[in-house]
Amino acid sequence: MRAVATPGRGIWRLSGLITTAVLVFVGAHLLTRAGQAEYAQPQSTAIRTVTVPQPVTSLTVQSYGAPVQVTGAPVGRVQIKETLMYDAPAGNLSAVPQSASASPASPASPVSASPEAVPVPPVPPVPPVPPVPSALLNGAPAVVQSVSGGHLSVGDPECASSDCSVSFAVTVPADVTVIVTTEGGSISVSGVAGANLDSGGGPVRATEIGGPLTVGTYGGSLQLTGLTGPLSADTDGGSLAAQGVASATATVTTGSAGATIVFSAAPDSVTVSTDGGSARLAVPGGPYALTAESDGGPQSIGIATNPAAHRSITIMSYGGPLVVGPS
Repeated sequence: MRAVATPGRGIWRLSGLITTAVLVFVGAHLLTRAGQAEYAQPQSTAIRTVTVPQPVTSLTVQSYGAPVQVTGAPVGRVQIKETLMYDAPAGNLSAVPQSASASPASPASPVSASPEAVPVPPVPPVPPVPPVPSALLNGAPAVVQSVSGGHLSVGDPECASSDCSVSFAVTVPADVTVIVTTEGGSISVSGVAGANLDSGGGPVRATEIGGPLTVGTYGGSLQLTGLTGPLSADTDGGSLAAQGVASATATVTTGSAGATIVFSAAPDSVTVSTDGGSARLAVPGGPYALTAESDGGPQSIGIATNPAAHRSITIMSYGGPLVVGPS
């Protein structure tokens, strides 16, 4: 069961983490329901920056629909910028209708009993204001952070079931490995030692990843640049565009969307499957042991091939255009 916020609760929960250099900015605007200003609810935004003093070698970030950006840089400490959007606590109710029990109507004035008198109908009670979710009664959602054995975990679990979101922009040392899950939010990762990314439908961009990269976008687009480690990518209907790839091994599945991959160094093993989408691959050198299947779609092969070559390419478009050429 999700914990319910209590009065005075801070908007962070920390485990083994000391925070420094905190900056807070809060703004608010009104959201109206069905165009009725009397039901206006405040929506607030808070921006905060945190420096993590403990050494960090790996990072996990969990977001529920909000963007996550992770950047490797020549820094000694991890820095996190959080942008929180949430329903502000109900404080000033002067513009919000109250229930009849909270604000009873004044009794009607007596009316004479003359035959011409018309009874005054009672004032109908105003429906009560829908309650704010209990987890947000005291303000912003809690951001849960912990450091253990060099592993930093960051997340916004309250936003899994409440009307709030927290986006993260994290700067890390370049030797950190990263796991990011966003459930529909976009992901951008660059300059880290390796990454495992799951966007749940959001677009993903990965640049200059120095180690293994595993990506699942579930319909979101995928853009890759400057990879050197093994690549495993499944977009499940999202398009894929990759350039400057120096990975020794790569396995790519797009599930009917197009894939374009340009290698900057000769790979040992490449497998590409687009299931009807276009498949375009450019590789240097050769020869390669090539298996190509377009299943009736147009096909063009422009590289040297040899079934006995120690480098191999398997590319299948199953009806989509298939092109393999030099880079």
